[in-house]
Amino acid sequence: MFRSKEEIDKIKQHESPPFVIENAVDVELFLQYYAENKNKIVQKNTGPQVLTIPPEDNFFFYSLQNILKENIGEFKVRNAHFFETEVPHVIHNDDVFEDSNPYKAFTIPLRIFGFPDDIKLILFDQYFYHGPAKFFNGDTSEREVFYNKSITNYKYLSYTNNKGIDKNIQKNYLNHCNKEWLEGLSIHTVLDWKIGNILCFDSLQLHCSSDFTIQGVNKKIGLSVFTVKE
Repeated sequence: MFRSKEEIDKIKQHESPPFVIENAVDVELFLQYYAENKNKIVQKNTGPQVLTIPPEDNFFFYSLQNILKENIGEFKVRNAHFFETEVPHVIHNDDVFEDSNPYKAFTIPLRIFGFPDDIKLILFDQYFYHGPAKFFNGDTSEREVFYNKSITNYKYLSYTNNKGIDKNIQKNYLNHCNKEWLEGLSIHTVLDWKIGNILCFDSLQLHCSSDFTIQGVNKKIGLSVFTVKE
């Protein structure tokens, strides 16, 4: 997949800085829904367990969707799923092969197993407009990336630079990312992974979890929502 300049320009019209909707959801209600549907969970070969919410499910479309539309206007949901992971997500975007006009992505923290102190969602300045991908600059090994492409050369990454990333940020949050993967990247925003908040950002903006394992956190549960602009 390789988008044209016209398609990219269309996507860029709807881009905006990341933001947070605070205390926006009934966490216990969401967790109850997740717990009662354990039989629907599929184990990805890349780590997290997921539970996809069917598009016709009233649980999603008459509660969460209304909150989101109040903040970003009209959109179409292309996927919404719970995730339960013991491994921090590496650098990726939230694109899709089947649609040319991706919009916003949302992450909703629901539960943390351990003693959290400083868990984050890291948003980079860089964007990738050519399909769902994970980013391993300079890597020569084969990696399990599930649906995504494995990008080992940042030639087609937008807004790369030589700013670098502060060593304290690397040490405190990015231990799970090899130093080479971060070359050409820079930090845009660091959002708190706070239970009940909705973390909002552009789908094609590179991002990753902080390395929560170094804080003794064993696992976390969240909800991801991916949208397109009609």
